[in-house]
Amino acid sequence: MTAAPCRADLVARLTGLTPGQRARLRGRIPQVLAEQRRLTPGQRRLWLTQQRLPGHPVDVVCQAVHLTGGPVDLDLLAERVRGFAARHEALRTTFEDGGSGLRPVVHEELPPLLARTRCADADAAHRLARELAAEPFDLAAGPLLRVTLAEGPAPDEAWLLVVVHNLVFDAWSFELLLDELARPADTEPAAAPAFSDYARELRQWLGSPAGQEAAAYWAGEVADAPPPLPTDRPRPADGTSRKGGRVDFTVSRAVTEGIAAAAQHEAATAYAGWLAVAWAALAEFGGRQDVLLGTFTAGRDRPGTAEVAGYLLNVLPVRLRDAGDGSHAARVRAVRTATRAGLRHAAYPGELVAAEVRPARVPGDHPLLDAVFVFDNLGEGGREIQGARADTADLDKGTARYDLTLAVYPGPDGTEGWFEYDSELYDEATVRRLAERFTALAGAAAGAGGRA
Repeated sequence: MTAAPCRADLVARLTGLTPGQRARLRGRIPQVLAEQRRLTPGQRRLWLTQQRLPGHPVDVVCQAVHLTGGPVDLDLLAERVRGFAARHEALRTTFEDGGSGLRPVVHEELPPLLARTRCADADAAHRLARELAAEPFDLAAGPLLRVTLAEGPAPDEAWLLVVVHNLVFDAWSFELLLDELARPADTEPAAAPAFSDYARELRQWLGSPAGQEAAAYWAGEVADAPPPLPTDRPRPADGTSRKGGRVDFTVSRAVTEGIAAAAQHEAATAYAGWLAVAWAALAEFGGRQDVLLGTFTAGRDRPGTAEVAGYLLNVLPVRLRDAGDGSHAARVRAVRTATRAGLRHAAYPGELVAAEVRPARVPGDHPLLDAVFVFDNLGEGGREIQGARADTADLDKGTARYDLTLAVYPGPDGTEGWFEYDSELYDEATVRRLAERFTALAGAAAGAGGRA
């Protein structure tokens, strides 16, 4: 295995590009700085998807938080939600498409849409959250945050339903919101740096030597990319409507601990262990070891970004090619090497990486990525709000952001996860077989301690 590339490696990558690729690479960053003067590349992609699929909740966060084990003051929760939205610039932002082009508009005041109701059970709460997500967002008028607080059938049960457009929010932002709701009464709220400051710093970084090095690295990673995974039906030339479904799966606590232990044995994280299992499953599914996956990064490595609410999430490619002897341990080592190399350049927007691929690898909103891997252990330690246990469910909205998305959520009692699929491309039976194969490979990897 090779170490993370140094500057000489990046120069070698540049040298290996064709004259046309080098010309596009040189010209891309000034073009990006001009085009993305106001929106980040990620926000621009979300906006374009919204325009192509108006009223379709593809890029909408839809979370249901079940509060149990103690009475919760819903008035206080509503007050905290209002305060959180008021402090964070992104949640006071709308988007105007006028003669001067698309631009964000930050309002002095833009209260979230708050409602109160009662829910008889979890099914009713989840159904209500999906209905909130299905209501089209007016990106020009706002607000882009909707929260419903629901009393349960007993005094010690309630629901917090959060629906918000990804243009102003991501998974990390949701955790910041939960932090605020759980904040003790005798403490001050956390600082709220402005999203616009992050966006400006990102534009500056793209034009820096580090940004140019990152562009060269990613151009090399996606050069001669493998074909996308097979589908049950051909991909339409203009992309699909992104209607989708999910196949859920669970993995036992013993297998979860085995995957983590096998990864630790190779000086890697549990993320690398699970990604190695995903690689094995998708390589088998696609019939080739060279697999190109998208993987999520929080986009919060710079000082001060940990407290920024907004869409900082980045989806970058990870190229997995050499499985060595085919063992789980060999795959973990290869994943560790690939992800550590990419981590040095993780601030570079994935949308700009995709823009360098000619022709597009897949049609539609994501011209580079057909399959994405999600690993989320942010809530692994559990959480309490006002003394009540808070359990969060990421709800299926009947949409698919990518052709295939594999999500893995490890917890103290095992791992839950799902395969989300584009139903215009895949049959549920196909994805169900893939999920069964993934869990079988996970069990084999854990049982062998990573040695086979």
